[in-house]
Amino acid sequence: MHEVSASPASNRKWLTLIAMTGSLSMILLDSTIIGIALPRIQAELQMDASARVWSVNGYLVALASWVALGGRVGDRIGRVAAFRVGVIGFVTASVACALAPSAWFFVAARIVQGLFAATMQPASAAIVIDSFEPHQRGRAMATYAGISLLFLASGPLIGGTLVEYASWQWCFWLNVPIALAAIALTVALRLQVARAPVRPIDWTSVVMLCLGFPLFIVGVQELGLDGPFSLHAWLFALKGGAMLLVFIRRQTRLSNPLIDLSLLRDRRLLGAALVLFSLQAINVGQAIYGSMFMQTVLGFTPLEAGFGALPLLVPVLAVVHFAGRLYDRVGPRPPLLIGLSFAIVGAAIEASGVFIQSYPLLAVGMFLFGTGCGFAMSPANADALSRASPQQRGEASGIVQAMRQIGATTGVAAMVLVMHLIPGLVFASGELSPAAFTAGFSLHVLFAAAALACAYRLIRSDSQPSTATT
Repeated sequence: MHEVSASPASNRKWLTLIAMTGSLSMILLDSTIIGIALPRIQAELQMDASARVWSVNGYLVALASWVALGGRVGDRIGRVAAFRVGVIGFVTASVACALAPSAWFFVAARIVQGLFAATMQPASAAIVIDSFEPHQRGRAMATYAGISLLFLASGPLIGGTLVEYASWQWCFWLNVPIALAAIALTVALRLQVARAPVRPIDWTSVVMLCLGFPLFIVGVQELGLDGPFSLHAWLFALKGGAMLLVFIRRQTRLSNPLIDLSLLRDRRLLGAALVLFSLQAINVGQAIYGSMFMQTVLGFTPLEAGFGALPLLVPVLAVVHFAGRLYDRVGPRPPLLIGLSFAIVGAAIEASGVFIQSYPLLAVGMFLFGTGCGFAMSPANADALSRASPQQRGEASGIVQAMRQIGATTGVAAMVLVMHLIPGLVFASGELSPAAFTAGFSLHVLFAAAALACAYRLIRSDSQPSTATT
């Protein structure tokens, strides 16, 4: 069953794509723009170390915990309706961030942002897939993911400009015109809503997921902030991990699971999801802590740090559409293997540049990594959603986007853990030392290697969809 009853006219399809791309751009922009603005926000709202970490990861944890459910919400109430609800809630929370009177009010508004982002993101991706014919989906998803990836990578540049010449609050006011334009386009296009068959929701599973993942991430981060002998941190991590294991086991036994994990029996869908998990862990960690490194270690101003992120943007813009057309011609495997090979080399050079505190070397690594992302991310996203039937595409989108957001928050939590856990990596003032940044960026090489291994083992261009997705 198709969600969008769209005219075959090309302009209607591409206008739909523009509306959906605007929503994803807001979500990804707010994942990384915070990095460049954080020093100013921390000073103005008098944040301690814990509030600083949660102003970043609270948004990502909420997004990751709810995004798989967001796909179910879209299937239940209609994807266009879910998209509109998500956009309206997201922009309202953005205004609350801009007006925040205190540190923890700001953190709470960021969490609400994440919840509504998780409602609109799966719906928007499924709408794009449903609006295009199979032979056009690679190009469409290249535009959807590619432009949005540009916003992810350009977060530091946009944020640096706003912080330098206006104020950090404008990093959130920026979402208002984007949201209004996206809503206006969906109304003008008169997108038709078709609801998927209603299935009962297992609320026990909802509680397990929405408590288990945040508890696990809290534990991991607190182990970094409070040290490896922190009893409460270990309790959080173990309780959260146990709850997630029980959640997974429960989904395999329910006749109507909250999240249909049988979709992951398709090797290509699973492989694409794991690739997106790993790349998102690198992208968000790099955007946030790369901006901090340039400001606190290299002495860049916010604007200079923003321009320092440009080596990531140029290659993405250059190769993302070529990667989409390559996917349409030869399938996912060639562009993924090419892109992930570039990503490994780029991540290693970046870590070396951080170690010797050399921006030129860091920039070379960023350029190579950006090239790799441009080749890999849109084919992975397009192929994952194309593996599911139209009836399950919203849920498949939710699972895939959940993997991306879990990757983002796991990447940030892992960096916090490594950078704070090793003695001597944090100055007495609480600032991170150059060695701490080196340890954090070294993790990105491991994430990139894991993505390449998953693509090589699981993604074959000639494999057929599993019975779970047909």
